[in-house]
Order: sequence, then structure tokens, then C-alpha cells
Amino acid sequence: MATGEELTDRFRELRTSLEALPEVTEPPKPMLRILGSARAEQKWNTLLAYFLDPSQPHGFGADLLKAFLDKAGQVTNEEIDYYHRDIEQVSVETEVTSQQNNRLDILIRAPDEWFICIESKVDASEGNRQTTRYVEDPHIGNEEKNEYPEDGRYYLFLSKEHAPDSSASGFEDISWRDVVEAFQTELNLSHGQYPERSVSQLEDFLSTIITVTNMEENDFEQIQKEKVQLLSEYRNDIDELFEAAESLRKRAVEEWAELFRSQVEDELWTDEWTTRSEPREWGCIFRHGWYLDNANLEPTTIHDETTGNRGFRLHFNHLIRKQESFSKGQLTYRLRSPTRVALRDEFHRLYNSDRWQDELEPLLNERGITNKGNKQDYMLKTYDVDQSGLPESYFETLAVAFEEHIPVAEVIDRIVEEAVANVKDN
Repeated sequence: MATGEELTDRFRELRTSLEALPEVTEPPKPMLRILGSARAEQKWNTLLAYFLDPSQPHGFGADLLKAFLDKAGQVTNEEIDYYHRDIEQVSVETEVTSQQNNRLDILIRAPDEWFICIESKVDASEGNRQTTRYVEDPHIGNEEKNEYPEDGRYYLFLSKEHAPDSSASGFEDISWRDVVEAFQTELNLSHGQYPERSVSQLEDFLSTIITVTNMEENDFEQIQKEKVQLLSEYRNDIDELFEAAESLRKRAVEEWAELFRSQVEDELWTDEWTTRSEPREWGCIFRHGWYLDNANLEPTTIHDETTGNRGFRLHFNHLIRKQESFSKGQLTYRLRSPTRVALRDEFHRLYNSDRWQDELEPLLNERGITNKGNKQDYMLKTYDVDQSGLPESYFETLAVAFEEHIPVAEVIDRIVEEAVANVKDN
């Protein structure tokens, strides 16, 4: 176990390392990532086919298709011969299945002139003899390949830059980087001639490709990786500090009531208030009349006397039983009633009535207390605790929460009295 001085030195080094990292914000998510489809191959094929198809209403005409074909020719050294009239007449389809049940990801064809079969991969590898079967298949969709000249049949295998190449000799390999470069070059030369919405859609798709295929180093992601490396390096030291905080928390649970009382001013802690002794980890604080026995709905401070089909419990409690109270320095203070009885139903009805809400809301809003109004949880507020002063700082904060809620408790008192009277009258 490291000494206090050793830990101080270690964390001074950690702070220096963290301060050396630039501040970066996470970039907006591309649409496919928002939809949980950032790596969905079929979605990529649909988008690519849409932008390649001159007949679609994106406003790019055949420019993206020509840019793609030119890039493919440069990369594969197999120039794809096309004429302007061919481009205007091409069809672009996805998921095209032949009679032999071979399904092409994307099929581009100029009737009787040429066709391009594109098999694309995002993360997956080629299936068993997949590209070989596509080349050997005498059909493309419902057409026979012999309707096209032999020099007009093209096969492209589209994948990440360093992924394995296709297995069939008839396929040429291109990468998603090539697609991005072809489209970005076209956009850079466009001088604003394309519809703004279509350009945004295309750039969003290209952003997904760049991110998923690791084409560029994402500043945000890189900084997070460096922070995780620091976490790994200092993990044992950090765990040791958390263990120290947890040890203090467990000891504090045993005597929380006494430690809390020592922080509360005498004039605030009157005979009206009680802390529940067992189980201590629930951290319950309540007023006279908020615990009512099961027999006659008379005030009690004994938990067991409130159990049954009539007994009632209402209390503030702080969540010292949770590790986060010390490990994160958070104190949650809430008003809660765990008993499922008629009196709680009546209290809940009154609490949420306009008459009582008119009194409560100004008090709660002024103090930043969340007004939940559930049958079990009525209000809560989370306070920051100075971890450097634990455990004392936790109970100093608890005393602040207690004092801040006293005016609220006075209103709650009156609601309880009315609820009890209504239930007893019935």
C-alpha cells in the first residue's frame, strides 16, 4: 500500500498528464450512428446506391456515378468505358438476386452495354467462394450475362482499405477511402451547384464512412483513448483512494446519527425530530407524527409498530448506504413514504392537490428541490460534498440539507395531520 506522500506524487503526475491533453468536444453524431446503424452494411449499400443513381432526386445527376467510375478505373487500372448516353440510362439496384440465388449488393447496368457488380463489406469478410460464385453465375438478376459484351462486365469488391482482397480473379478491389475521395473531390469542385440538403446528406454519409473505417484520427476519440491509458496506468492508485472512501463510509454509517447531530445547531434540532436507529444505513430523519402505529394510527418512533395494513411511515432520508455518497461526493436528501396503505394514498392525494401545491412549490423552487409527487418519493435534492473533508464534510452537508428542508417539513406536517383526520373519519 502506497504512503500518503507517494500517492500525492503519483496524482501530481496524473494531473500534469491530464492538463497536457487538449480540451476537445465530441463531434455531432452522423445520422446512421444515431439510428444505431453505423456499421449496418445494408444501410451503407442503400445510401451508396442512392447517390450513384442518376434517376434519384438528389440533384447530383450522374456526377457522383462518373466520379465513382473514374476513381474505380484509376485504382484498378481497368478503365470502365462509358459514354454520356450510357450514364443517363443506367439503372442502379440493390439486393439483386439471380436464379442461382446469388445476391448482389449493388448492380449498375447500362442495357446491352455494360454492368458493374459491387460486393461491399463494412466489417464482415467475404463469404465462402462468394465472389467466385458471382463471377461464375451466368445471370445477373433475371438477365443472362451473354447479353452483354465480355469487355462490358465489371466486378468490384468494396471494403476497408486494409481488409483482405476478394478471392475471385474476376473481381477488382477498391476501398471505402476511394469512394470518399471520389465524392469529396466532386463536392470540392461543385462551387455550390448542388442542393444544400443533398450535400449535407452526402457529407453525413461520408462522415460515417470516415469514422467507421478509421480513415482519419478523430481528435475526440484519440483524447479519450489517451485518458483511458492514464486510467490503466493509475488504476491501482485510484482504486486505493476509492477503497479509502468506502472504508470511511462504512464506519460513518454505524454512527451517522451522532455525527449528524453534532453538526446541527441546537435550536434547530427540537424534540419534534427523531432519527431512526435501525437499520442505520437507511438514514431516516422524521418529525413527531410522521410514524404512526398500525393499531390506532398513533405517533411512534418504533419502526416495527408501523408495519401492517394501516401503519404509516414518512421520513426524509439520505442515501449514505450508497457508495457514491463518498466515492463521488454526492448527498441525496429526499422525502419518502414506503408504506402501501390507505393513509399514504390520502397523503399522496392531498400532497398533489392544487391547494397544497400552491404552498409547496414556492418553497421547493426557491431551494432547488425537485418536486416528484410520486406515492413513494415526493421530493429530492442532491448536494455536492467536499470529498477532501470526508467524513465530516458529509455530515456538514447533511446539516445544511436538514435546515433547508425545515420550512418544507412544516407544510408536510399539516398535510399529514389532514390526511390522518380524513382516514380516521372514514
